[in-house]
Amino acid sequence: MLRPPRVRVITLVALTALCASLAVVFTTATANAAALALTQYVNPFIGTDDSNAPNPVGGGAGGSTVPGPIQPFGMVQLSPDTPTASPSGYRFGDTQIEEFSLTHFNGAGCANNEDLGILPITGAIGASPGTSWTSYRATQDKTQEQARPGFYQSVLSNYGNTKVEATATKRTAAMRLTYPSSTTARVLVNTSRSATGNRSGSIAISGSTVTGSVTGGGFCGSSKTYQIFYRMEFDRAPSAVGTWLGGTVTAGSTSTSGTNSGGYLTFDTSTNRVVQVKVAISFVSQAGAQANLAGEQSGFAFDTVRGNADAEWNTYLNRVQATGGSAADLQKFYTALYRVFINPNLSNDVNGQYRGFDNVVRTASHPVYQNYSGWDIYRSWSALIAFIAPVEAADIAKSMVLDGQQGGLLPKWSHNTSEIFVMTGDPGPIIVDSLYQFGVRDFDTAAALALMDKSSNGGTAQGSPIRGRQATYTQHHYIENDPSDSLEYSASDFAVAQFARSLGDTAKYNTYMARAQWWRNVFNTESNYVHPRNADGTWPWPLNPASQSNFVEGNASQYTWMVPYNFAGLINLMGGRQTAVQRLDHHFTQTNGGQSQPYFYIGNEPEHGVPWAYHFAAAPAGTSNTVRRVMNESFTTGPGGLPGNDDLGATSAWFVWSAMGMYPPTPGADTIALHGPLFPSVFVDRPSGDIQINGTNAGQGNQYVQSLSVNGTATQRTWLRYGDIAGGATLSYTMTGSPTSWGTDPANVPPSFNDGATPPPTAPDLGTNLAAGKPASGSASCATAEGPDKAFDGKLGSTSKWCSTAAGTKYLQVDLGSNQTVRSFVVKHAGLGGETTAWNTGGFGIETSTDATTWTSRVTVSGNRSSRTYHPITAVTARYVRLAVTTPANDGNGAARIDEFEVYGSAGSGPTNLALGRPATADSQCSTTEGPEKAVNGSTSAGNSDKWCSLGTTKFLRVDLGASHAIQSFTVRHAGAGGESTAWNTRDFDLQVSADGTTWTTVVQARGNTANSSDHPVSASGRYVRLNIVTPTQNTDQAARVYELEVYGT
Repeated sequence: MLRPPRVRVITLVALTALCASLAVVFTTATANAAALALTQYVNPFIGTDDSNAPNPVGGGAGGSTVPGPIQPFGMVQLSPDTPTASPSGYRFGDTQIEEFSLTHFNGAGCANNEDLGILPITGAIGASPGTSWTSYRATQDKTQEQARPGFYQSVLSNYGNTKVEATATKRTAAMRLTYPSSTTARVLVNTSRSATGNRSGSIAISGSTVTGSVTGGGFCGSSKTYQIFYRMEFDRAPSAVGTWLGGTVTAGSTSTSGTNSGGYLTFDTSTNRVVQVKVAISFVSQAGAQANLAGEQSGFAFDTVRGNADAEWNTYLNRVQATGGSAADLQKFYTALYRVFINPNLSNDVNGQYRGFDNVVRTASHPVYQNYSGWDIYRSWSALIAFIAPVEAADIAKSMVLDGQQGGLLPKWSHNTSEIFVMTGDPGPIIVDSLYQFGVRDFDTAAALALMDKSSNGGTAQGSPIRGRQATYTQHHYIENDPSDSLEYSASDFAVAQFARSLGDTAKYNTYMARAQWWRNVFNTESNYVHPRNADGTWPWPLNPASQSNFVEGNASQYTWMVPYNFAGLINLMGGRQTAVQRLDHHFTQTNGGQSQPYFYIGNEPEHGVPWAYHFAAAPAGTSNTVRRVMNESFTTGPGGLPGNDDLGATSAWFVWSAMGMYPPTPGADTIALHGPLFPSVFVDRPSGDIQINGTNAGQGNQYVQSLSVNGTATQRTWLRYGDIAGGATLSYTMTGSPTSWGTDPANVPPSFNDGATPPPTAPDLGTNLAAGKPASGSASCATAEGPDKAFDGKLGSTSKWCSTAAGTKYLQVDLGSNQTVRSFVVKHAGLGGETTAWNTGGFGIETSTDATTWTSRVTVSGNRSSRTYHPITAVTARYVRLAVTTPANDGNGAARIDEFEVYGSAGSGPTNLALGRPATADSQCSTTEGPEKAVNGSTSAGNSDKWCSLGTTKFLRVDLGASHAIQSFTVRHAGAGGESTAWNTRDFDLQVSADGTTWTTVVQARGNTANSSDHPVSASGRYVRLNIVTPTQNTDQAARVYELEVYGT
């Protein structure tokens, strides 16, 4: 048993001083380490006011946390409510308190709870509190406000400096009220008011006991309600009582019920200024509330309850002992860890009774929990709670399965006993699977899988489907004009697949793993982003990567990274690791950019795992640097110290993982990415085996991993599976202040999951960018900060591009320094830098020269809309390369914008055209000179017959590559590329791959194409490729015309 630490009350002022002066150094923790006094580091005021996030989600400006007392996973969350505090109930900047209520969410984004308001006052009862409640607001002395785990204090200056102290047990709360000497010291009890309006309640006063019920609900606009029964006991009988109903106050009345109802108790504090009150709640019955109060508070022993609460919190916090860091970092860490343990909340009473999702009262022998913000907590909270609190995690899994068995499906976003259906996707399966993958096994796994399968096939919860758009998802393999929901469905399908495989259900595994790859259907290889898509397969154009249109609380720039189970496939579609790293660097220009900028937004959950995308691009130093930046820039020790809603512990879980130097990057898998700890020592106390994390030189300024050993063996691998450390482990890092080569071998990246049988093929290496940092010149720039050099600086972004509005053709030239072998070019246009894709270069040519005088054309492009274009050529010798922009944009804008112009040559294993000269067949041909072989002959310039042409009913072109290859991209050269009318460019077509020429997989669905040449990055493999023509031209002409089908890979 752990000894309760010395009680230490902390005010915000004291916390500030603590951070500045505390110099506590602990020795490295070892197995069975002694308990540390850790509640001293928790600052419940962090996150209680707005952060500096620009354009946050609605209700998401601050952490929406509350400072009042609660025990881990407690049913009761007693906290003050202030006037401008929606959605949480409390805002640090407010100086008035409207009441102290018993229910709150930690960090939800909608107004919620605040049930059963209690307000100490002095003086006469004037206007009815039923209609004029806010006229009784208390003004508090902010200098005397205090909070720590399990304790809160405020002084109400307009009520004779009445001091309110509060503490809590799991199902009850206690208040010690110290009034001035008065005959009119009162306690108001509001049984109708809540954060979402007034509803019916009841009160009955009998001596020193108050009982009744309140009705709450309305969370996030829901019509669903719930009932809470309460029992309140005072340490002495009141001198007078009364009730109110609506606008009528009835002195002497002991009971009332209805909307806008409540009551008051008056105490004579002339000789004894202290009034103590304890209160319990139950979701089952009045008897349950009485049993809870009797079972958790004996008598009136405020200091004992407070001390027990502190001890309980200290026990939980000691599950992770972080030592050796700065006081500020320890405060941020332990406040985050504290918040991880607040939700979900106990549902059953001390006798085991609880109200189920079918509104039936049942009894369970284990703790039953409620309140899951599924969309928020599935990304990292669920794995963390399994990792550090496996016993509680098992009860959470049991509770979610019970919810599903009683209500129909695993909960999505549940509030008490109701499914509220807030947010998108189907997160319940991901939460349960993540718990399983991180070691939780003690629950009905077969029932859980059945519930997952039911939800994924249109099942309902409390009468409504969680996957409301499942029909269109299975019809199109994406959800039209809602890529956010589509990605969420695929993420859930991945988790169902992993869970099924763990249980040995191969059939379900194969079904859901295939569905998981449907994310590809909302990645537009033209815009190079996750992109809204119409029902007919076309893509609305142009795309503004920073626009929230058709996205849920985010934009295309942010949601593009939400493929955590197949980052390798995503990176390949982007064009490879180098491009992915450039895009990540640009994305992290800001760490809390809000919804309407093309930057990272830590204040909302969809991007929580994005810093670890660097790991999958073999650039773990990028993760280490970015994580530390986010921790320092977006988390502070002040009231605005959280970057956005804590969302029932989701944001805090991110910080805890980050500080420990590890993170679960793939929700639903057992992968742990490693990036190095913030602290010199982190000890995780786990029943199955302790984990010791050592960080030599760890601390601020040393965020990079120099070396790592696991259980004494050095490793360059940047990840582990949970099973590698489940029985205990020691991870020993040496940290340093500069990026290192640790973990940069592509063989050491974490696993991605493709079709389940094989990992995604690796994108071919283009080699070294010969143009990087070389002398550049060009046509007159739009601004001095947008000169030619910006196109060769290795960076993306609207502030790191070449821009020119010069008349006529606009030139951008680079001197490679000496003659080089040149094999390909990559042009990165405006869209890749976060600007509208309407500004992607429409037409351009690329020329080479050995002397800067005589130029040879190598590439000609017209009708381009792509954000990234790849241009392989037959190897040539050149010192100078020139980009000639003929059509600056595809919307008529006159400015040329080039984010990067890259030249590749002798180094690397660049992709080759695998289709060149290979055997080709087709459904038909227009004439004997327009056969399928013409589409793989490497030529577009031998006249109008240098093409494959077909007038068949079903038009297809098939190429045998001779053996299975990893395929990186396709290039299709249409009629315009051969000099024919652009009206004959293929409009709609599919590209497919096959291992055997019989079973085909569609990897590209191109709709609405107008370009002369279209590029289509993929991550695929196969021996056979097939081009299926859906709509052959832009008009009514029915002839398909393809000058070249190029297949690039290795």
